[in-house]
Amino acid sequence: MIVPPLPTLVALRVLNVDPLCYVDDISLLLAESEQLRELTIVWSPRMREMKEPSVNLNSMFSRCRSKGRLMALTKVAIKNLFTYVGDSCESYYDHSLIQEITVINSTGGIGDGGAAAFVDSPMRKQIGPAMPSLKSLRGDKISQELQLFLANTRGLEKLYIIGDKKAARHDSPNTFPRTPASNGSSPPSDLHSDTLRDDMIEAIAQNHGQTLRHLLLPPQWRLTSDNIALIIRNCPNLTQLGIGAEFELFTNMRLLMPFLPHLVAIRVLDNPDSSEFRDKMHELDDGRHEKHIGNATSAREWSKIRWMELADLVFEAGRTELMDDPENPGKMSYRRKVWKRDQEAVKDIEIWKMDSLDV
Repeated sequence: MIVPPLPTLVALRVLNVDPLCYVDDISLLLAESEQLRELTIVWSPRMREMKEPSVNLNSMFSRCRSKGRLMALTKVAIKNLFTYVGDSCESYYDHSLIQEITVINSTGGIGDGGAAAFVDSPMRKQIGPAMPSLKSLRGDKISQELQLFLANTRGLEKLYIIGDKKAARHDSPNTFPRTPASNGSSPPSDLHSDTLRDDMIEAIAQNHGQTLRHLLLPPQWRLTSDNIALIIRNCPNLTQLGIGAEFELFTNMRLLMPFLPHLVAIRVLDNPDSSEFRDKMHELDDGRHEKHIGNATSAREWSKIRWMELADLVFEAGRTELMDDPENPGKMSYRRKVWKRDQEAVKDIEIWKMDSLDV
């Protein structure tokens, strides 16, 4: 069935796309809906699971090509795309207008062993001024192409790199189904590669640091003190931050907090491959976290901090009040009121909300 155009359509979500099971044709809708600005396409996961490259993007966007019109999209989200890298729709939308990109389980990356589509090719070929309006990038694949893209662009305000919450399966080098092979794709490498991690963090800090407000990095990246210092010193406008760090580094992070005067929420992420950090946080979860957070965040440089996550423990910091000092009976001291919260309390805060595979 050919879906008719909607001239006033501004946002479109197409779900469970499967060419072999459903023959709906949205090419006319895409070509004739000239007001369309936001496009979300979620393919059925069946094609990736079965390694079946049945998606033909050229046919989906063929009417746009025949009209000679570039789609004026500002927001693009795709999920579960499985196709050859040459079959890309990069020619059908105006790169200069794109402000937000989300790519989940689609492009090639670590553990995936293959190439990609839609935005992977622009990242490799259209670097620099090709996406001057891009402000937000969110995805779950790590690749050399992504590192090069970050190193050759400027001005991101929000970057969410989603990591796998499950422990790595060390019996197999590839934890995801392979995408079809293609020329120019980067070979598989290790998500824990210190070189790739350090190169990506340097690109983020140097090229996007002054504009970046939200930053989420994979929990598998257990950052070094140099990594953390580079981020904090080069990203002074961060309001939300999520990184992986071990207990020893976490205890020293407060020394760098004066460099992040606008920070509202911080997550020190659990390590999916080890329970050491989580166990240590739970070992101290007898009221000591609330006391230490209350004391530490009472300083002026922590005044905007409200939300903090340590492994899987969430805390909310309230107002600074004059309270009894538990370490000095009979004396009073100023510290912030701190409450332990559940995950429901932070589900709508971006640094938590965007840490999912939803689009």
